[in-house]
Amino acid sequence: MAIGIRVKAAASDYDISASKFFGNPTVPLVWDGDFSDGEIFFCQIRLSDIAELDTENRLPHTGYLYIFLDTEGTDYCLRADVRYFEGEPELAIDGFNAAVDGYENFNDAYVMEFYEADGDEVCTRLLGNPSDWNYGEEPPRLLLQFDPLDNDMGFLDHLDGFLYFFFGEDEGDFGSVRLAEEFS
Repeated sequence: MAIGIRVKAAASDYDISASKFFGNPTVPLVWDGDFSDGEIFFCQIRLSDIAELDTENRLPHTGYLYIFLDTEGTDYCLRADVRYFEGEPELAIDGFNAAVDGYENFNDAYVMEFYEADGDEVCTRLLGNPSDWNYGEEPPRLLLQFDPLDNDMGFLDHLDGFLYFFFGEDEGDFGSVRLAEEFS
């Protein structure tokens, strides 16, 4: 079981608290000023949008799941900052990515549309199994698979492969999610 994600450029009057990649994050007020200078907003998922598709109840069905990417302090790699907030966000942060060198062009929002997908489908999706897993061991548990060539956002479109966000030991501990790049 997986939850596929289709994206489309957001209209000028879209709901800013919608599930989306990039654009202006809407976050809890208590997070204001809680991000590093090299951190970019990658996506937010309004979990009620996927509740009916998450038949195994692997994710909460209320609140928001956020993924920010730290672009500093690692050698050519991004680091995931995954956060969950149980309530409704109160603060929209305009131009979140504008001040980060190399990422200043990722300020346009791309709204997500969710659908039931095969667990091995080659696409951007939540859950399921990582595509192109060519290793002998059991694959790690997948939170999100991002296929840069599956959309027209331009993010990491040089990567012929996937950006994987893997759960840690405890699927409920979003702070332990790790990021991996996989080239096809």
